[in-house]
Amino acid sequence: MLEDLVAVELVVWAGRLLWYARTDGRVRGMTGRRTYYQVLQVDVEADADVIATVYRRLAQRFHPDRDPSDEAERRMRDLNGAYAVLKDPEQRARYDAELAHRRDRRTNDRFVRRSEESDMPAGATTAYGEAGVPRGRPSGSTLDFGRYRGWSLGQIAAYDPDFIEWFERSPAGRQFKAEIAQMKARSPR
Repeated sequence: MLEDLVAVELVVWAGRLLWYARTDGRVRGMTGRRTYYQVLQVDVEADADVIATVYRRLAQRFHPDRDPSDEAERRMRDLNGAYAVLKDPEQRARYDAELAHRRDRRTNDRFVRRSEESDMPAGATTAYGEAGVPRGRPSGSTLDFGRYRGWSLGQIAAYDPDFIEWFERSPAGRQFKAEIAQMKARSPR
């Protein structure tokens, strides 16, 4: 497949092909384990404003003027490549379609075992995240992702208030910001 490309930029790190980009704009994608969303540390559903803000913050951190190391240079190349695709709506749509195609191929793999009637996210072994079974009485919205999957915001606030503080500032918590603010106003902490 790579020999068919007109112009290709290859990034190899530790002997492994991390990503390639066609410079004619038709196909761009990760061939390693990390997606562009993981490079930028954003959710797949993140809007363009969040992606731009995260990119600027990471670019400030790894800019060659601030950090002259080889690792920072590599990270900056990865960030620039990821942002170039995700900032353009057309390229992002093509990239998302490619990721969906890869996901669909993996679900047909005979080694992936999932029950069809399950509404759990892919790879989840239980209805709850790594934090386990929720503690206390549920109150508020219930998370369907991450460490506290299956927990309500009230249960998380009672068990791990520091996580709520972080979650309120994170892009994933943006949709719960008003609810978290109400919860914090009611609690004496």
